[in-house]
This record gives sequence, C-alpha cells and structure tokens, in this order.
Amino acid sequence: MKVICINTEKHNRYTGIDLTPGKVYDVVEVVDIPFNPNRYADYSGPWYRIVNDIGELSGYAECVRPLTRSEEREELLKEIGI
Repeated sequence: MKVICINTEKHNRYTGIDLTPGKVYDVVEVVDIPFNPNRYADYSGPWYRIVNDIGELSGYAECVRPLTRSEEREELLKEIGI
C-alpha cells in the first residue's frame, strides 16, 4: 500500500514533520485507532507507519492519504518505466 503526503503546513509549525507534500511513500504498517469517548477530541482511524524523509519510521494520519486506483496505476507504470 502507498500513501501520498497532502499537506504538512499546519503540522510543520509545531512538530517539524519530515514529509514532502506530493511525495509517495510505502506503508510499512497500518494501525487502526478505535474511537474512545474519553478521547473524543483525538483522532481515531488509521495511522500509516512510513519511513519519512530522514529515514525514521513514524506514524502519520491527517497529513497523508491512500492513493486512488488511478494514482496507484500511474505509480506502477512509473516503476516499470512506461
């Protein structure tokens, strides 16, 4: 599975995450965070563990999204050189 970085602007102000907008990353693991009423303001849903630009394995949720089928197809065509 692959994800694409969509926006890091609001996150880079505070945390300085090392992702490049528009870059495609391979997903190492998908971790699903279940909803909990005690954490109603926290994000619940899939976290994608990827290797970021500096080589660290980290989890990201709101600044990446899975590729669509057409984007996956384009990536596959790039990999095989067509």
